[in-house]
Amino acid sequence: MIRRKNAMLDTALACVERGILVRSATFSGVPDGDWITDANEIRAAWNVAEPPNLAITSCPAVAIWRLPRIAGAYGKRLYEQERPSVWPPMTQLPDGGWITCTLQPDTELGPLASGVEYIEPGRPVVIPPSTTADGRLRWDGSKFPLHPLPSAEAVLSKVLRAEQEYVELHGQLG
Repeated sequence: MIRRKNAMLDTALACVERGILVRSATFSGVPDGDWITDANEIRAAWNVAEPPNLAITSCPAVAIWRLPRIAGAYGKRLYEQERPSVWPPMTQLPDGGWITCTLQPDTELGPLASGVEYIEPGRPVVIPPSTTADGRLRWDGSKFPLHPLPSAEAVLSKVLRAEQEYVELHGQLG
């Protein structure tokens, strides 16, 4: 019998190998259970016929950010124009905003674009390849969590620049 690849299990294991806390979540994105750091517990939870959704949280290995719709999209394009060697994982939310992951900042960050929110440790964020009521979530521009993460400064400075350029051209964010 041919068995389909279990992308959810692979992603959960890759997260734990990088030191990222994981937790199962329901179809609607509600956390279900405790944070998991053990590969055997991951296999027990996700190596099933219909694995649960996958949630992570900010921790020493990763900083999770919520970005506004316009500045997040344009900031992503500005970052890509530099042809970086490390791409930030980004997924679009149903409201048009974005979730991205970076390394934790080494120093205090300067000003941030309006609406940029650091997701505090312990607050779960459902990540791809989870399936929600709006469809399967997908990362854009990265093989998270397998590839290295960019610095928070590299990504968030482009989002701030994007907001500033947009305001100069249009007078305000939409």
